[in-house]
Amino acid sequence: MEKSMLKRGIASQMLAGLTMLKDCIDRCPEKEWDEKQNDYPFSQILFHVLFDCDFNLSDSEQEFRGQGFHKNYPEVFADYQELMDLTKQHPFDRRFINSYYDFCMTKIKNSMRELNDGDLTVPNTDIYKNMTKLERYVNAIRHIQHHTAQLGLRLQFITGVEMEWISRGYEK
Repeated sequence: MEKSMLKRGIASQMLAGLTMLKDCIDRCPEKEWDEKQNDYPFSQILFHVLFDCDFNLSDSEQEFRGQGFHKNYPEVFADYQELMDLTKQHPFDRRFINSYYDFCMTKIKNSMRELNDGDLTVPNTDIYKNMTKLERYVNAIRHIQHHTAQLGLRLQFITGVEMEWISRGYEK
């Protein structure tokens, strides 16, 4: 398979996963946003998914921590607790989650555009040292879909409405 086709496929599936996550963001009733349901509040899981996507698309922890988006929200990213323990986080407001979602969508598109031919098979030196970029991106897709399915099912129980399946995402 041609690498540009591989990059397009990875981008398409990552964008599709995040589009389904956005459906969960948009459909979550306000009274459920900060409610725990045997685990963490809805907003905290959303942050966890976006944080992990953002992290997996970074080439190093230094690059990850130095992003402008992170500097715009020092109260959220100041100590990077998410790198250590999800349970130490707090609920997040919907406006911030939507901004982080937009940031991640743009980062996916930019990251895939900037990939060189051999980049996908090079072992990483900082983020998940034992994985190539290709494996890291597939891992990110699986992580997005794992939590999106959980949140979608949670919403289905609350609202009675099943989440729509998005099979592909496209760069606009």
